[in-house]
Amino acid sequence: MPNRSLFFASILMILVTHSQTFAGVAQDKELKEMDLIQNNLNTQSEWIQYRYDQAVSDCYSKFWMQRCLDKARLEFLKEKKIVRDQEIALHARQRVVNEVIKDEKDQQRIAEYQDPKKVKERADNRANYEEKQRLRAEREAELEERRKDADKRAKENRKTSPLD
Repeated sequence: MPNRSLFFASILMILVTHSQTFAGVAQDKELKEMDLIQNNLNTQSEWIQYRYDQAVSDCYSKFWMQRCLDKARLEFLKEKKIVRDQEIALHARQRVVNEVIKDEKDQQRIAEYQDPKKVKERADNRANYEEKQRLRAEREAELEERRKDADKRAKENRKTSPLD
């Protein structure tokens, strides 16, 4: 088990000290590798918990039970600290990689936003919107004027009606 911990620690140290930024595909690959490492750390943590539970169970059958429980607890905490240190380094690297990915996406969005075609399209959309608003205002004004004249037109229509 210590060799396995040393292996993971060395992998994490390489990941943490690796300051080169990658392309998006490489970063996705690195995130997948980090997920695999996290799964291994979770498995390792579960195994440590299992062994601690077994040690506690065994301690209840011994004469110096409290001393045995204390030793088991110390061993558990020591092993758990190794895994936790690895997780802290892993999470730090994940934050860095996620930040790089976010920065790349932000730069891409800015580039798309500043694209001349998109700028022209937004200007056209704005002009179309303003034209539609102007036409709507004209229709509303016309409708309001027709409502004002409704009584007058109704009287005229009654005068010309052959049924009166």
